[in-house]
Amino acid sequence: MSQSTSNSEMVYRTLGSTGERVSAIGLGGWHIGLKYVDEQLGIRIVRTAIDRGITFMDNSWDYNGGVSEIRMGKALRDGYRDKVFLMTKIDGRSKKDAARQLDESLQRLQVDCIDLVQHHEILRFEDPH
Repeated sequence: MSQSTSNSEMVYRTLGSTGERVSAIGLGGWHIGLKYVDEQLGIRIVRTAIDRGITFMDNSWDYNGGVSEIRMGKALRDGYRDKVFLMTKIDGRSKKDAARQLDESLQRLQVDCIDLVQHHEILRFEDPH
């Protein structure tokens, strides 16, 4: 993430021991992929949030069948990717499933890397393995 993103009204915090400074408020991606949300509106929501200082972008490989990641990927074009800390979630129950979900997320988001990956839900003691 570029250090050039700043907004005097936004609060930023260091994320754990990573040294990354992110906005205290993040933007979740689930809603931008809803059927009744126009693609251009979804892109505008993401870019407006970034323009106003929100740098933490949250998504998941399965939000709205992947549409949320596709729209966020489109919103992050034209230099917007460099302004954010991008995270997504997986829920693969095996290394193979997790790797597939990550590959699919990278393709939909149209990025080389994801800054943070979280396991979306742990349902059993054995998860993930």
